Amino acid sequence: FTQKGVQHMVDKYLKESGLSVRNYSPHKLRHTAATLMYQYGHVDIRALQEILGHESVSTTQIYTHIDKEQLRDAVKQNPLNIEESEA
Repeated sequence: FTQKGVQHMVDKYLKESGLSVRNYSPHKLRHTAATLMYQYGHVDIRALQEILGHESVSTTQIYTHIDKEQLRDAVKQNPLNIEESEA
């Protein structure tokens, strides 16, 4: 697949589905897929880095939006968490 070929396919199927090509792009679809794999598929950041073909994990982190609930859950899972120890 070439970059232009993918763009053409995405545009074609967006038009066929009645969605605006202005609101969607291969980049946005890639970004969304990576974010969903990370947040809900629990794909490890290093695995995601390989899937996306990034040389640096810092580039991959751009795709991984973490919400506040996920951060709270991570803190709760820490065995040194004082609040959980006292409960």
